[in-house]
Amino acid sequence: MGMIREQMRESRLTEGSIPWREQEFDDGRGRWRVGDLHDYADSLRAPRPIPISRLVPNNLDSEEQKTSDAGHAEFVDRALASDTDSPIIAVRYPDGLWIADGTHRLWKARELGHRSIMGWVLDWEEIFDIDHGPSQM
Repeated sequence: MGMIREQMRESRLTEGSIPWREQEFDDGRGRWRVGDLHDYADSLRAPRPIPISRLVPNNLDSEEQKTSDAGHAEFVDRALASDTDSPIIAVRYPDGLWIADGTHRLWKARELGHRSIMGWVLDWEEIFDIDHGPSQM
């Protein structure tokens, strides 16, 4: 990833003013910082196209996340402002792919009619080896 894009991601703040690297992914077994998952995935391989059709079933509720739904205006605003060129992180579990980072980008890519989105797919067993804390679930 280019230095300017990385600096932009570093400075991007998300809901609650939590830097993206400090956001957490919790799967009931543990909590991982998104930055740690990103660094791990990036050290293994370059991002690859992931079919949106494989990501949507577990991660997006099309009835709740419509551009016309005022109840989800904050989600839609964040999604529309997201950079779909920035790779997502998905974790493969026995019941499919779950997003660890990139739900807003996935939603935007789907709305734009994209067939795939760039990202990394990590296995649910391998992420347990990445530094993490206990689940709060």
